[in-house]
Amino acid sequence: MSFYINGVEPDIVGKQCKGFYLIQQQEGETITDPANVAYLKFDEEWQKLCFDGETIFWKSGESPSEPVNTCLTSSLVLVNLNEFKGVVSHVLKAVGYESNNESVSAIFEFVDGVTIKFQHHSYDDYTSINC
Repeated sequence: MSFYINGVEPDIVGKQCKGFYLIQQQEGETITDPANVAYLKFDEEWQKLCFDGETIFWKSGESPSEPVNTCLTSSLVLVNLNEFKGVVSHVLKAVGYESNNESVSAIFEFVDGVTIKFQHHSYDDYTSINC
């Protein structure tokens, strides 16, 4: 599986992260999509990262907000990760991408050794996050 980037990949390498949020999808009490959307803030501008199939989407300028849900059986939840160690207030060293037969990934490496991997599992349509 190859991957495609939709939107303009932001110029964020070498810059300090100033915010980190996720939107997760839940079915009842179970998290079914841990990283449906990721928001990272650099240079006072939010960068939105999400996936669909083989496509990695980047969008600048959209800030995270609390999703509006209409029922309890399926909902989206905003998760504030501004206190996540090694990300906010740290400089981004590199961003890389990879793919295999079942997934596409975006990998963020911070200067203090923290690496975050967003892996979109295309066939099951969810995005995991590994640190």
